Amino acid sequence: MKCAHWIGARRRYCQIPGARRYVQGYRCPLHTPSALAGKPEPGAPPRPRVVEHQAVEDGPP
Repeated sequence: MKCAHWIGARRRYCQIPGARRYVQGYRCPLHTPSALAGKPEPGAPPRPRVVEHQAVEDGPP
């Protein structure tokens, strides 16, 4: 199946083959509900967490 996402700026449907079925219709990975909301797909492995290390200044002995 092909993606049925409407691209308004181009006045056409996406039409990328290999789309999966969603409530809204067939969607490619770029146009899934999660992708359009800017969120990871449900069930996807969590992204690695970046921990910032702060420099520790040594005080007087």
